[in-house]
Amino acid sequence: MKLVIYNFLILILVPVFVLRIFVKSFSDSDYTKHFLNRFGYNFSQLKQANKKIIWFHAVSLGEVIGSQALINKLAKHFDIVITTSTPTGLRRAKEIFPENIVINYAPWDFVFFVNRLLNFYKPDAILIFETEIWPSMISQASKKNIPLYLMNGRLSHKSYRAYAMSSWLLKDILKKITFSFVQTSKHKDRFLKLGINEDSIEVVGSVKFDISSANTKPVKTAPFILGASTHPGEEEILLNAFNRLESREHFKLFICPRHTERAAEISRQATIKGFRSQLFSNLNSEDYDVCIIDSIGLLPSLYAASSMSFVGGSLVPRGGHNLIEPAALGSPIIIGPHTFNFEDIVEQFLNNKACIKVTSEDELLAAIDFFIGDLKIAEQYALRAKEVVERNKGSTEVQASYIIKQLGEKN
Repeated sequence: MKLVIYNFLILILVPVFVLRIFVKSFSDSDYTKHFLNRFGYNFSQLKQANKKIIWFHAVSLGEVIGSQALINKLAKHFDIVITTSTPTGLRRAKEIFPENIVINYAPWDFVFFVNRLLNFYKPDAILIFETEIWPSMISQASKKNIPLYLMNGRLSHKSYRAYAMSSWLLKDILKKITFSFVQTSKHKDRFLKLGINEDSIEVVGSVKFDISSANTKPVKTAPFILGASTHPGEEEILLNAFNRLESREHFKLFICPRHTERAAEISRQATIKGFRSQLFSNLNSEDYDVCIIDSIGLLPSLYAASSMSFVGGSLVPRGGHNLIEPAALGSPIIIGPHTFNFEDIVEQFLNNKACIKVTSEDELLAAIDFFIGDLKIAEQYALRAKEVVERNKGSTEVQASYIIKQLGEKN
């Protein structure tokens, strides 16, 4: 009865979902591409279909990037179908994964939509990444005897409180998950409180620490300060701090918004404040103060070349973004106070003096001045951050090996 109520609520919300897709398509036309995937139609055919099949769900850009090493390991043994929910995630997945991996939008979590995907691909297992708990997906997997695994699971305090409000539904659903790999003991405790079975959950760290920087080529440009994965409100703080920077003539400011469709808007904002602004796609001289990144996939190369990086989503209450990538690529890191999406990871970096946390424009300016004023100290922060990454590697191998062992090879 609970699932019937849940599916009824999803069904009556479908018109809202559709409207939201079309509204968002005004700023990113890819929202309406492959639109029928959302209803469980028009999925791409598997390229090989000669191995066991895994459906891997990574909801958006961050999850797609974070799961890359894990998916690549599994793809050596299985046919992989990746679903994502956002255009940025879909585009990035198509860029970084080989052609034999199929990539679609995920269907909305209505029982008939989900069943269409399950009946089309007939996966041998479903892997959900981080915090993607979808009751219809999980219940239908259980009904069809398809093992479902939570990979790299995490549950922030904020997410826990939100899920706890739906405990009437989730307590039974979570027991249907075959096994869960979670990042920290805090996350494990929260999942246990929601009702997950204690004998089917293990703390294994985060696969995001297994990032490889070997093939990253730094962009070639003048020295710059990077604002990475920024959200509305943060660009203004960055621009104001940069405007007050006494040594501004020696640096450029690069801003890479989380959603690149905002690039033109941010460029106009910089121009209004008196900066010479250029979009990265049009960058053809040194005659600029501020450069706005207007395409995805450049962030690793920017981190590798930056004098320092502010990691966004943290000066506004969005929960922060992944600071492991700039750490692995040697960029001294500055973050804001709102990092609940990465609370345990951030705690490690702060405890090891591997990043600086700021709470305001004044503190951001002070942190930038601090790194500029003593390059040796900046290098020490970057080195300690790399050491945190190295100490935490290995989760990808643990999780991939378990799945390979459980599913086995197709005869």
